[in-house]
Amino acid sequence: MVMQGAAMVFFQKGARAASVEDILEAARISRRTFYRLYESKDDVLLALYKVGTDRLVTECARVAQERTDPIHIVEGFIDAHLRNAQQLGRLVFVLGGEASRQESILHAARMEAHATLVDILTEKMPPHDPWLTRGLLLALEGVTRMMLESCDEGRKVTAAAVARVRRVMMRMATASIAGDGPQVSPIPLPPEKP
Repeated sequence: MVMQGAAMVFFQKGARAASVEDILEAARISRRTFYRLYESKDDVLLALYKVGTDRLVTECARVAQERTDPIHIVEGFIDAHLRNAQQLGRLVFVLGGEASRQESILHAARMEAHATLVDILTEKMPPHDPWLTRGLLLALEGVTRMMLESCDEGRKVTAAAVARVRRVMMRMATASIAGDGPQVSPIPLPPEKP
């Protein structure tokens, strides 16, 4: 109940503007119950963030187990990331923005998730500088953030926006991994103006 209430509050108010009072009201629990489970709003924020990153890492690990071709593995990572963004758009926008701030309680969890994803990918890719993989993950995260921003900060994620960002991500990923040749996705063109 606390996590569901907190998710609604963070969705509506953002991470910084939300208060324990807001969470208590949304979760319909007493202050005493809240403090038996969590020490602060930040503890709930971190727990909610870890649920999301654990879900993403688990899905990416599954993809890496099932596939052998590095490009298909990265494609699976992209699809898992975009499913999260499409299903939980506003929450991904709020929590991801908070996690990108170095002084945030979420930042260490973000870096831990990145390190795990880099390890999974590095194991499956041809020899390369691990910064390439880390840079690719950061770039893909950034493009997702741009998409969410353009979709009313994740409130109105459209299929067209997801398809567009997927094309961009595939170009970035295939060019990073394959270099050039037939496996590299074409340069994505800007959307047609209405």
